[in-house]
Amino acid sequence: MTAAERVRAYYEDLNSGDAGKVARHFTNDAVHYYTRREPHVGADAIADNAMLAVTHLNAVWTCEHLVESDAEVAIEWTMAFDHPRTGERLLDRGAEFLALRDGLICEVRAYYNERGGDLAGFDHVGRGHTARP
Repeated sequence: MTAAERVRAYYEDLNSGDAGKVARHFTNDAVHYYTRREPHVGADAIADNAMLAVTHLNAVWTCEHLVESDAEVAIEWTMAFDHPRTGERLLDRGAEFLALRDGLICEVRAYYNERGGDLAGFDHVGRGHTARP
């Protein structure tokens, strides 16, 4: 499996609601870094966190754009979710750099602007990205 295939399969499994499917894409010592919270360490912790978003926020991720090298992938993503207090359907957008080791993801560096990360002046829909609800 290429690096791009691994990341695309991971993003598909994010939406499955199955922590085991998500965890299988990571090394046991993988670290997922965020801009607004402490990192999650280990395949199971990363997968459990993703399943919380699916369960409690009805989260759905889309990999919008991907660039790969042999051991690293850079992506733009969108996550649709239900606001936890109002139930309003919203989108977050962000970028991630995913490092791979032995065919599995060993590090994720996630950069995003929570709750409304559209790029000013960028035609997301015109470029084929997920539209705001």
